[in-house]
Amino acid sequence: MLTEELIYMNKNLSIIFRKGFLIVLCLGMFSSCKDTFDLDPKDALESTQVYRNVYDADAAVLGIYGKFVGLADRYVLLNELRADLLDVTPNANTYLRQLSTHNVVEENPYTDPQPFYEVIINCNDVLKNFDIMREKKLLDYTQYYQRYTDILFLRSWLYLQLGIHYGTIPYVTDPLDNVNDIKDEAKFPRIAFNELLTRLIEATEATPKEFLNQNTASSSPTLIMPINTYPIKDGVFKFFIHRRSLLGDLHLWNGDYLIAASYYKDVMETATNLTETTSQTIDIYDTYRVSDDNSTDHSLKTTAVINPWSKIFSAPLAERIPNWERMWTLPLDKSYAPRNPFIDLFSISGNYLVKPSVLSINNWDNQIRTDGGLTDRRGFGSSYTLNGDQPEVLKYVQNYNVLTPFEVTGVWTLYRAAILHLRFAEAANRLGRSQLAGALINDGITAVFGTKSTYNGVADSYPFNFDGTNSSSFRGDWYRNKGIRGRGVNRNVVFDQNNLTLDAEDKIIDEEGLEAAYEGYRWADLLRIALRREANGEQGKQFLRDKIAAKFEHAGVAVPAGVEKLALDTQSWYLPFKWK
Repeated sequence: MLTEELIYMNKNLSIIFRKGFLIVLCLGMFSSCKDTFDLDPKDALESTQVYRNVYDADAAVLGIYGKFVGLADRYVLLNELRADLLDVTPNANTYLRQLSTHNVVEENPYTDPQPFYEVIINCNDVLKNFDIMREKKLLDYTQYYQRYTDILFLRSWLYLQLGIHYGTIPYVTDPLDNVNDIKDEAKFPRIAFNELLTRLIEATEATPKEFLNQNTASSSPTLIMPINTYPIKDGVFKFFIHRRSLLGDLHLWNGDYLIAASYYKDVMETATNLTETTSQTIDIYDTYRVSDDNSTDHSLKTTAVINPWSKIFSAPLAERIPNWERMWTLPLDKSYAPRNPFIDLFSISGNYLVKPSVLSINNWDNQIRTDGGLTDRRGFGSSYTLNGDQPEVLKYVQNYNVLTPFEVTGVWTLYRAAILHLRFAEAANRLGRSQLAGALINDGITAVFGTKSTYNGVADSYPFNFDGTNSSSFRGDWYRNKGIRGRGVNRNVVFDQNNLTLDAEDKIIDEEGLEAAYEGYRWADLLRIALRREANGEQGKQFLRDKIAAKFEHAGVAVPAGVEKLALDTQSWYLPFKWK
């Protein structure tokens, strides 16, 4: 099994240190290349030589992430090219064009579910062996749950992606010797997306509550050694999956809006209980709160003289300000396989296969700022640029320089505070808190409520209580919250009070496109809205069709037949599940 091969690399940390292989171990990482994982039989370890101690457990966890990072390009392509904000270039092959036009054939290699299942089966093997280690007292209670929970949640994230793209899939939790065994539908029947969500929620909710926070230097101290090449921010290992946010997402998909909002609020309040010291004062008010203090060095606000917003995607992983926004990031390092895939996808210096859609550019250009600016500065120069007359996605390749082609280190950002706020707003809106949702996507808590968020004139209860008080004697934890648009474009959108819930939801999903284009959220967000509206009799099929059709309409080309079919058949929303 892969995990045994990885642990072979880590038979003894002291030996690896002496041989200088610390970084190879660490991000096990971020090494999914054949040379690393395909060991000769003579080099393989017996089962008694693996999973012997916490260091072996760490090697297994990091090895899983090494496989996971190999999904980066597939994740972005499936979630963005199938949606409205990313388009193909003339260099794109037939299969990429099929994704964009929703005319996918079974032979399309991008639709092969096997790469996801390869990581899932390795997760299953790790989880089984962690159970054995606990039974043998090789891991104590905390060591076991910190590592087990991380792999369990990562597997659940992978299954959520499979459900999003395929709808009906096999749900396999057993370790298998061969991933191709999953093709046997008699042994592994497919389950519907709704049932999948139920099972994922049951599995993740069974985790003891004290282990729903991220791995930290204090909770998982042995992980410091193999990953200390990549800085830990405020004691938190940010390249492990963000657990409470995933729980919020699962419940949001399932229509459990209050539970989802509660998990999101838990994360939004991450810094609330920090001890207020000189070094932490700013963190208390700014961590995951989409905030701004109007200074030049403590801001991600695009309306500042400079535009620091793009630092979210380009700054070093240890830089303080972007880490108020970043929640789950993986480094794409030039020293390890796989090579940063985004350069070949997005850069004209690479293969330049996909580009910003005309629609996405128009969306930013149509924003008018109140400070005299004409466009949304999250667009040109931040999310995309022009190379001559050719638009390039910039978010992933800001640090790339054609004069130094081997310098391909980058950052893959999988979750951040703005997404957290948008999804909280989505849940709050469906629970009748459209004004609160508006505050979070417009110019912030203080601007809308003055002090505390209220419902029917009464201070609201958790998770809808936000204190934006800003007085000389007291400052609420949310007094610096500027809202998504307050930070990004500085002009509010107005909800239609005659069609409040649906109009607010439209505004939220539109803002998600302006804020997070090309990052890998878009198809999932559009699908979730469409499923919800279809279930509620709110024309979900037409919503999805119209969103995708706009990409072609703004480009001046005919809407493809596959896109038109989205309005007729919900089955057309999913890819064919065909094992390659």
